[in-house]
Amino acid sequence: MKSPKSKNENITSNVATLDVANPIPFEPTGTSAAFLSFSKKRRYLPFLEPKDNFFQLLLEAKMLSPTNSSCVNSKTNFCIGKGVYLKESEDSDFKKFIKRVNNKGQNLNKVLKSVFSNHFSFGNNFVEVIRGSIGAKKFVYLINRPILECRLSEPNEDDICETVFISKKFKRKGAWTLKEDEAVELPIYYGDEDMEWFTDESGFEHCIIHIKNEFSGYDHYGMPDNVSSLPWQILEYKTARYNLDIIENNLIVGGIVFLEGNVSQEEGKKVGQDIIYSHTGDGKRGRWTVVTGGKGIANSSLQQFNTGGEGSFLKLDENVESKIIDSNNWDSALYGQHQSTGIGNGGFAYLSAVFETKNKTVIEPTQNLIKEDLLNPFFEIYDNWMGTKFSDLEIEFKTVSPVSFAGELNINNILTKDEGREIIGKEKIGNDKGGEFIGNSKSTENVSTK
Repeated sequence: MKSPKSKNENITSNVATLDVANPIPFEPTGTSAAFLSFSKKRRYLPFLEPKDNFFQLLLEAKMLSPTNSSCVNSKTNFCIGKGVYLKESEDSDFKKFIKRVNNKGQNLNKVLKSVFSNHFSFGNNFVEVIRGSIGAKKFVYLINRPILECRLSEPNEDDICETVFISKKFKRKGAWTLKEDEAVELPIYYGDEDMEWFTDESGFEHCIIHIKNEFSGYDHYGMPDNVSSLPWQILEYKTARYNLDIIENNLIVGGIVFLEGNVSQEEGKKVGQDIIYSHTGDGKRGRWTVVTGGKGIANSSLQQFNTGGEGSFLKLDENVESKIIDSNNWDSALYGQHQSTGIGNGGFAYLSAVFETKNKTVIEPTQNLIKEDLLNPFFEIYDNWMGTKFSDLEIEFKTVSPVSFAGELNINNILTKDEGREIIGKEKIGNDKGGEFIGNSKSTENVSTK
């Protein structure tokens, strides 16, 4: 698609494709043709290459690949856990703040969950901070911008991207034209208190905190860990699509019956129906074709096709799934998939060991990255504007475990006599005796009748 170009317009296309002619692109460096521009003074860095379609491609691959989607969702849920909490202190202002952090009515945990999801899906987050006053009341909002709408500005002389362009035009398919008034340019917060914020018509100030998953070779944008399995993510969908085409469009027939002789159209149709109803089941898979005509009915013949191995792809599916899981640095046991092989297969000890490993190598490092690159700078901004001391608070994520420890613990060693009696509907004993752990009792008397 082509459209006329004007002096201050740029036309490009973001159709997402990945094939031998469109491999995973590399981030351009320096001032090159890859820097698309609104005008001579406003230039932005595509993600990635001039086609600027890689965010779209990553999104489509995630949506169409069940394995990658399961890995990303599982990692996101384990990272956010039960949400943030204050480790060793209480702060009423903080508890009030996390209940609503923007004018969309979102709480802090909901925003952070979207941040984790973007991190694992795209390797980037563009979180907008808005501060201002309504009358005498000050506010600071936190909004995670849609990833497809954001692009970094051209790097400065120090190779630093100072701003982010935000426009809905970035996520349109096909050809699109960029105009000056269809994008807003917000400064990126790097900790500089003297930074010039973008001020809107209402007098509210805006900036962006850019969080990225550092990836060697990509200096400006981040990259998801699972990018190396992108061809396999697409292949997983292509395999399913191929099987659907066979089933829906009957691309392979069970065979052909040749009826030679003076057979009318109606007679051939009846014979064909009798054969099909006698030898095939429901659906179109394995249907037979009947061909009439020829010299003699005695010369009729049958040609059968071997279709037993078509469309199964079982070994291919296993290989593709394994590649995607490995690229995510994850384990299928953590999103509920049954393990058919391996030591301690499916057992408590096995699952606990897997979770412990991924907690130390994936979950906790990602949580620390989000705290350091998002929460710490945001709380600096919040404290300076609102006069709070959120930066001094020790914030942690409440972890969830994929296994229950109830079956592995001696219940008598963790419950008091009164707690045990309460569970079975009996009155508490009270005093020091009721506060003893059941397992510490010298006698073996039943606490329910004691």
